[in-house]
Amino acid sequence: MKARSSNLFLQAFSDKKNLLLALKMSLIVGTILNCINQGECFVNQNFDQLHMPKFLITYTVPFFVSIYSSTVAKLNK
Repeated sequence: MKARSSNLFLQAFSDKKNLLLALKMSLIVGTILNCINQGECFVNQNFDQLHMPKFLITYTVPFFVSIYSSTVAKLNK
């Protein structure tokens, strides 16, 4: 039973519609969060002070939250 449920999870996780939605949410939420967290770097155009790992993680977290929540919602239908 667990193998079947994990297979269903992977199918729902890799659904093209879910991935597109997660990518859009990541771009919107990640951009807002980066402006909040590192806005002074953008305003002052001081890109040397931009912390790249923080910048990238700020986009990946909303992506995975979105893809996970839409996958679970799809499985619970």
